[in-house]
Order: sequence, then structure tokens, then C-alpha cells
Amino acid sequence: MRGYRNTLKPLNILPPEAEERVHRAALQMLRDHGVIFEDPRAVDLFRRAGLKADSSDQRVFFPPEFVEEQIKKAPSRFTIHARNPEHNVVIGGDNLVFAPVSGPPFVADREGGRREGTLKDQNDLVRLSEVLDVMHHGCPEVACRDLAIETRHLDMLYWQIRLSAKGMIGDAWSALRARDHIDMMAILFGGRDKILDRPVLTGIINSNSPLRYDSNMAEGLIEYAAAGQVNIITPFIMAGATSPVTLAAAVAQQNAECLSAVVLAQMVRPGAPVIYGSFLTGLEMRTGAPAFGRPESALGILGSAQMARRYNLPCRAGGVLTNSKLPDTQAGQEKMMMLWPIILGGCNYVLQAAGWLDGGLTASFEQMVLDAEMLEMTARFFAGVPVDEESLALDVIAHVGAGGHFLGEEHTRRHFKSEFYYPQLADTEAFDTWVKKGSRDSYARATDRWKKLLATYQEPKLDQAIDDELQDFMARRRREIEASID
Repeated sequence: MRGYRNTLKPLNILPPEAEERVHRAALQMLRDHGVIFEDPRAVDLFRRAGLKADSSDQRVFFPPEFVEEQIKKAPSRFTIHARNPEHNVVIGGDNLVFAPVSGPPFVADREGGRREGTLKDQNDLVRLSEVLDVMHHGCPEVACRDLAIETRHLDMLYWQIRLSAKGMIGDAWSALRARDHIDMMAILFGGRDKILDRPVLTGIINSNSPLRYDSNMAEGLIEYAAAGQVNIITPFIMAGATSPVTLAAAVAQQNAECLSAVVLAQMVRPGAPVIYGSFLTGLEMRTGAPAFGRPESALGILGSAQMARRYNLPCRAGGVLTNSKLPDTQAGQEKMMMLWPIILGGCNYVLQAAGWLDGGLTASFEQMVLDAEMLEMTARFFAGVPVDEESLALDVIAHVGAGGHFLGEEHTRRHFKSEFYYPQLADTEAFDTWVKKGSRDSYARATDRWKKLLATYQEPKLDQAIDDELQDFMARRRREIEASID
């Protein structure tokens, strides 16, 4: 199993009375205003359960007791399986799982600059992620602009399966894409029946805030839930734009949107695995851009994680995000502002944990390894400060005495490798030595680092029969999709 165990007690940013008011506000929204689901199957499911649905705009109204009854059916903990079981991850409890950047239309590296993403770029990012142990789940994805938009989801997942032995993040944007990805993972694992109670795929479900799920997202959610796969339900709340500007209202609205989709997943298949997701941030009123890496984002993560705990649901934090265009001081500052509330809030799953730049428009090779080093430090932090006779080392202190040093002590030699974290990118050279080596900053060092790591990659073996079946499936689906367009 991969992932970290977060040993810290989760921080509740909301006092008990405030948490209760957010909960009740969300239930009031669901009861009085409802949520639009632009999918006939979803509306029919709700109607058959006795819920009121407005046929004019497909708005569904949720009685509070019905919501509370349904969300109790969702599991608080589950395992996402990978083709190499060593890369299985447990979601929930005190587990923390990191996943890489996913979805940008552009890629960048220091030497090649920023450019439209291609399948080659995505595959290199997948290879890089595969050799980074701190990337516990999922593969990097970019919008491969060199592939036909109607069928590129087939090639993108195929190459991720080929190049990675880790768990997969699928496409849940429409019934067509969702079914194709579920079918491809079923081929990998021996049939849909083999994965029905053994999830191997996650899908990102974004509401169209405020209080609306478009047809593509509702279709994807239903397909994933019916197949027993994981829906990561993630409203994209920008306070001041897609929700009221106040954080209390933003958290409450996000809560209502999340809970309505959790209810739908449980109505499709009771016990369907879901993750309560948050991408809550403020709006930069001067530019109209999402304001990532600011105190409001940090507070949003903490509030969201607390509400997820209330419902005993695993929590996804938006990610280690930044608006910066380069791996610079702004990027480091904003990313650390996002990482600490993820840790302190007890979040379970972090998509976009490494490689994200430019508000999510760019996947960066250098940023991938810089972020990975930052994430690796959390493992040492979670190890804490064990206190026992050996660690207190009173006999060593007595032996060295006042005014001595501990460099030559056996106790130092025995423990320094495990006691200290040793970064691969951070510079600790003397100034003159640094100058003699070219005065290289972290951006330049990161270029060397990702290239060296990429050179160590070895493709995991994929059974030839499975590979052939996947390629046959893709060829057939490509013909069917192209024929439907004609």
C-alpha cells in the first residue's frame, strides 16, 4: 500500500456551533432551492424515490432527512486498486494520498518553454511520475492537442495503463467517455464483474456552480457509481463569482452541491465509493482569475475537510496550487499555503499535488520535481519526535560533556540518516562553491533532476494478451465514434 499516515489530529477551523449552522444552511438550500441535474436518468431516480423535481428546469428538491439517510450509505474508507498491488491506496481515515497534475492544456520545461500539450509530453510526465515514489496514485494528464478530441480519451488512458503500474484517474466527462474508460480498466482487471466491488478508477465530478450539474457530469457520475468506481465530487467554488463572496456561504453552498451528488451516487448503487471534494478559492477581483494559494484557499480547505469529517466521508483537497507562471518564489509561497491546511485538515486525497502552474493551465516538469521534494518532507514531519532512552541519548551527552561535539559519536552515525531528511534539490553549498558550480538556482537544478529521474524509468510489463485486447477495443470504439460523427 502507498500513501502516508497523517499522525496529526485534524484541525477544526469551525467551532461546533458554526459547523452546525453550515450543515443546516446546506440542507436548507437543498430543500428550498434544490439542485439542477441536467440528465433524465438522474431526475427519474430522484422522482422514483419520491423527491419533488421541477420538469421545466430539472431542479430536484431534497428533504433534509432523505439527504442524511442516503449519505450514511457511502463508505468512510475503501481501497483503490492498481495493476501492481504494491501501488494500491487506502482512502479515508488518517491516510494521505498524493496524485500528480491532471488536465492542463499546456506543458512547460525550462529549455523547451511553454507549449500545447501532446501525447509525447503526457507520456514523459507519466514516466516521471512513475519514478517519483511520493506520487502515490494516478498519472499526469494533459489535453493532448495532437489527438482528435472525440477519441483522444482512448489513447490517453491506454498509454497511462502501458506506462504506469499505479492506480488510474479516468475521464467522467459524459457517459461515452466514462463507459470507455471503465471498459478499458475492466479489460485490465478481467471483466466488469471483477471491479464492481473493487474500485480501480476515479472520476472527477465538477458541479457547474451554483447548484447545478450539467448533463456530462451527471452522466459520468451515474456510470461510475453503477460500475462501483470512485466519484470524486468536487464543486469549483470561486467565492464572489460562483458563490457569495463570504467564505461561510461558499463552504455551505459547496456542502450542498457535494451532498446532492453523494445522494445521487448512493441512489444509483448503495455503498458506491465517493470522495467529498473541495476546490474552494476566492476570486481575484482585479483580474477575474481564481486566487489560489491565499489565506481564503487555506481556510476553504480546512472548512471543507471538517464538513467531510462530519459526514464520515473521505476528503479530497483541491491541490498544491499556484497562479505563478514559473517555479519561482510566488509558486513556492502559494503552494506551501495550500499544503499546510491539507496536512492540518486531515485531507485524504490530493489531486494536483505536483507539477501545477499558471492556475492549472500548465503542467511543468521542473515544478513536478520541486513539488515532489516538498511533499517528501511531510513523511519526516509525520514521523514526529519519538521519545525513549535511545532518542534522549543522556549517556551520549554525559560522554561528550560540556563544550564538546557529537560529530564523531556512534549514536550520530547510527541515527543521522534516518533522523534527517536529505533534499535532492535544495542547495546547502558554501557561497564560493555554489559560484564555482555555475551559480545555478533551483529552477536550473530541477531541470537536471527531472532529466536524471526520467532516465531511470523502466516500463512495467503489461501482459501481451491484455495489450492486444485493449488495442482491439480502442480500434473498434474509434470506428464507432467516428461513424457517429459522420
